[in-house]
Amino acid sequence: MTTFAVAPVQVENYSHNLTTQSHDILTPLNEFQKKGCKDILQATPIKGAFATSKSCFVLGAIEAYNKHHNLVIRPDDVWLAIMVQFGFFVNGNAETLRDSLVKHQGQKELRGWIWYLMEEHLVDPSMRKWILPSFSTTTDHDRIVGSVVMMATMKKYFKYTFGLLCGIPNVTLLGTVEDWEAIRSRVDHLKPFGGHMVEWVEMLSGVLGQFVASAKGDVSVDFWQRICHYYGGGSGPTYISGWISVFCVFNEDGKWQGSTDSGGWGKPAKTDYPAIDTDSIPVGYLTVDVKINDNGVEHKALMFAGHMAFQVEDGNTIVPHLSWAIALKNGIASEE
Repeated sequence: MTTFAVAPVQVENYSHNLTTQSHDILTPLNEFQKKGCKDILQATPIKGAFATSKSCFVLGAIEAYNKHHNLVIRPDDVWLAIMVQFGFFVNGNAETLRDSLVKHQGQKELRGWIWYLMEEHLVDPSMRKWILPSFSTTTDHDRIVGSVVMMATMKKYFKYTFGLLCGIPNVTLLGTVEDWEAIRSRVDHLKPFGGHMVEWVEMLSGVLGQFVASAKGDVSVDFWQRICHYYGGGSGPTYISGWISVFCVFNEDGKWQGSTDSGGWGKPAKTDYPAIDTDSIPVGYLTVDVKINDNGVEHKALMFAGHMAFQVEDGNTIVPHLSWAIALKNGIASEE
């Protein structure tokens, strides 16, 4: 773990509403309403006070920067934020990528130990190993989040059924130097998937290189002060740039929005990092439909996994929070 000062500003307390209930985190999400979810069957236990957010890693970092809160980042947060973006890319380009990912056509139904059963149908059986987090900070709940993220990434190929079982004052990087080096190495697995993957990996590698250097104690204050900044505003759109935007390069349909040179209203012609319309910041989680067999009775459910809230510690420190949940689709759907 390493903590370092970034900006000579007074640490401010977080002033927005907080919750201590998983229900308050899940029910505002679009998919919860659209898919007719009602009862939450299981969810990550939460301890402490949380702020809800559709993308708490990105928006939490922006909030810390804008409102002068401390920020704590774990290797698991960074890696699974990358994997959620990869999931959008795969689902948005499922047929193009099919032969690179799976050996079959259509959707295979997996029952039981889903993550192990999936391996025999994958072109690269080691995929599960490099997708799932395995850092010094990884908890059992992080592994569940990673597993659900993988299921959601591959949902166009599989069906699932299982039994019921303006400156940041200070930044703290949790984990070891080796954890951050492992993430920098893992992103190379994304290059073979084509599209904009090579371009994205180059962006990520530059950012992750700074995480490694900071974990070693070689902190670039300039890098951390450039976590985000805004362009535009007024009657036109507002854009965010800075290195946090490399975690927003694919929208929720898997379309690339990571250009650094497109220009536009209120948008610079060239930036070091992508300039993302604030209305186009994608959610930080994935969902996947599942069936649950409860002693012969099947229930339709929706699984959520990713960044859906951030914790506020000591009143002034933002900590992105990975969580998962299973919600029964036993309510009234607002949209099919």
